[in-house]
Amino acid sequence: MPTIQQQLDRHGGVGPGFDFVRMGLATLVLYIHTSMIAPGVVGAEASPLFPGAPVDRWTLNAAVLPMFFALSGFLVAGSAERLSLGSFLANRSFRIFPALAVEITLSALLLGPLLTTLPLGAYFADPLFAKYFLNIAGWIHYELPGVFASNPQPNIVNGSLWTVPHELSCYALLALFMIFGLHRSRRFLLLAAVGLYAVGVLTPFLVAHFPGSSIVELMNRMFVTRGAAKLVPIFLLGMAVYKYRDVLPFRRSYGVGAMLVYFGVSAFGSPDWMNTPAFAAFSGPLLAYAVVVAGLTPELKLKSINGDYSYGIYLYGFPLQQTLLALNPGMTDVTLFFLMSLAASAAMAALSWHYIEKPVMRLRRHRSLAARIHTEPRDEAAQPAAAAPIGSRAPA
Repeated sequence: MPTIQQQLDRHGGVGPGFDFVRMGLATLVLYIHTSMIAPGVVGAEASPLFPGAPVDRWTLNAAVLPMFFALSGFLVAGSAERLSLGSFLANRSFRIFPALAVEITLSALLLGPLLTTLPLGAYFADPLFAKYFLNIAGWIHYELPGVFASNPQPNIVNGSLWTVPHELSCYALLALFMIFGLHRSRRFLLLAAVGLYAVGVLTPFLVAHFPGSSIVELMNRMFVTRGAAKLVPIFLLGMAVYKYRDVLPFRRSYGVGAMLVYFGVSAFGSPDWMNTPAFAAFSGPLLAYAVVVAGLTPELKLKSINGDYSYGIYLYGFPLQQTLLALNPGMTDVTLFFLMSLAASAAMAALSWHYIEKPVMRLRRHRSLAARIHTEPRDEAAQPAAAAPIGSRAPA
């Protein structure tokens, strides 16, 4: 039975399906947000596109972002092996911040003035306007003055940004591991992931038995009520999958089976499970393995799109959906709403890729396999470049 390492070697160290998987996950995030913010379906349990479907949308919601983070962990594990700490941090910064800064700036200087209910002078003088730029540094602020105040989900310009601090936390944690050389130990990475899951599972019991404890309350905020409960551990799991790539089997039927087990068990649960550390610990290994197998599947290789539009779809999807609702407050056709928001997000993602992300990647071709693959001609990029997967990020 071939291993994940052997599958990587067959494709020159590149996962042929990773671009497809990232774009698919970003589209699913948009789909989930459709049911969250569209009129007539807020709080509904049925799928907006497939009413009466047996699997409620919470199961997708609980899977998509953890899969993004698992895939990110798998990919950056290879980068961390090849690069120095400084080059690694520069690589991540170039990938995250330029496109994020442009989206934040466009929202504040273009979208806001066009849609605010306030006079422009009051809009620019409001402290919320200046604070919105703190999003570029990962200090999340959702509001712009007078923008989207009448939407079903009021005052939220870009709800997708909540994952940015958790992603930065993952990279900061990995940087700390690199300082002490711990990122090279697959046993340590696996134990660290298991340890975080264990703390999350244990914390509710501590809350019940030690009410009022400041330490327990801090643990509850970090490992239960915040995204760290499921996103940071699965990022480490993704790294561990990469480290154990020489022994883990690559078998598509196993990946499909992992997802069937996930959805099968989820069918007996409820949306409350999304915030349950025990469910995160159960589903983490299933989702991490399944998303890596999908990324290594050659049949999922994108042949018609030369680029990675996933980050742009993730960044622009939420504000564009809010804009569509603000301009069409009587919209009730949820399927049309989803398709319109997907088309608008894909268009902005293409502009972001070709005019911001790809030019920035050219600056880091010497330190990034992903940058070389996405910025060189296809015939050159097709040649094996290194026995490690492409480095990339996940939108949150």
